[in-house]
Amino acid sequence: MTTTKDRIYQPSDLAGNHRKTFIAEALDSQARLRSTDGESLIMMRETRLEHIAAVRDHAVAYLTLDMALRRPREQRRPGDYGPWAFLDAFEDEDIEEFQQEVNDAIVRAASGRDHSPVERLLHEWRMSAETLSDPVAREILDGRSSDEDWVEVEDAAEPHETPQNEG
Repeated sequence: MTTTKDRIYQPSDLAGNHRKTFIAEALDSQARLRSTDGESLIMMRETRLEHIAAVRDHAVAYLTLDMALRRPREQRRPGDYGPWAFLDAFEDEDIEEFQQEVNDAIVRAASGRDHSPVERLLHEWRMSAETLSDPVAREILDGRSSDEDWVEVEDAAEPHETPQNEG
């Protein structure tokens, strides 16, 4: 028995009584339409399609990262990380932590309809990479900086008043 979810609509159905059912199915999940040349077309909410595309893009980036991590560090270039080139700022242990976190986030996003947790995670790691790209910040974070490396700045002296020319 064919359920409405398994139904493939014909173009003529859209001109008749089934148009509302077709649109309702598309709004709920997806609806299939057989074109006049025999192609099967899918209609769904645009936000769902954008979500599917985002999860796909993140999954491809993850696979690119996985391939890069199979090579020794000295053989990798930033471009080898694909869209996640910012990872080059991190040590391998940190990159492996990122890989685990982003894998979990992608799996959760794929099982739902919200990929924003992946976007937030990427944003946080990008900000960390930006910080690590600053040599002074990196020294501080790595503990290579000591109190002797810093001096106290004194308040600027009051500017001297200059007499105005009277004229």
